[in-house]
Amino acid sequence: MQRVLVHLRSNIVAYVALFVALGGSSYAAVRLAPNSVTTRTIAKGAVTNAKLAKGAVTTSSVRNGTLASTDFGKGQLLKGLRGDVGNAGSEGNMGLAGIPGLKGDAGPAGQNGSASIALKARSSGSVSAANSASTSIPLSGNTWTQSAGELDLITGNVTVGIPASCTGSFGNAVVISVDGNAQTFAVAPSSPASRTVTVPVNVGTLSEPGGDATHTLTAAVANSCTKGGENYAVSNARFDVLAFR
Repeated sequence: MQRVLVHLRSNIVAYVALFVALGGSSYAAVRLAPNSVTTRTIAKGAVTNAKLAKGAVTTSSVRNGTLASTDFGKGQLLKGLRGDVGNAGSEGNMGLAGIPGLKGDAGPAGQNGSASIALKARSSGSVSAANSASTSIPLSGNTWTQSAGELDLITGNVTVGIPASCTGSFGNAVVISVDGNAQTFAVAPSSPASRTVTVPVNVGTLSEPGGDATHTLTAAVANSCTKGGENYAVSNARFDVLAFR
């Protein structure tokens, strides 16, 4: 019995080669017994590459942790196919809010934004403005002094009685002048006919003078209607000058 064991042990490689040679035959289904090739055998050099008949083990040959003799084919150890790309991970939680920044330095103080009414010019009574003419509107309190470096704005409103008709008109207006120079106006409309309306003055501007300047504000109705009787009635004219320093 001892001789048989010695014989088997010394010829284990031959038996392995026999399994290789029988690949594809009925012996191919025979599996290597567990632990039939031990680490001691490998350590002694008993199992070499040359003795494995040029082949290697394919990935499909691993079955339940054992190897069949057909596992020693002519191929090399095959790499598995690349797996599918995994699903995207779930969205991460929102990060914590950052620390508030430091308070910035205070900006420089702004300029004095105060404003005042430098002028309140008012009309007295009603004026009938005849066609094809410019008719002055008498005003009270219509002079003021504009200080050096002061910006003045002209504003206000006026009540206008519209004639029943206005022939050939190309634009009627209440013109506001400063020192004889037209500065702004209020529209004198031609409709609705025979009605009375209050119209605003378009804001006019007087730029800052280099020194104090005294001004006089005047107003007149420019009536471009061409037929007699096509007159405008103007009343309650209120003109203000706002001063900004």
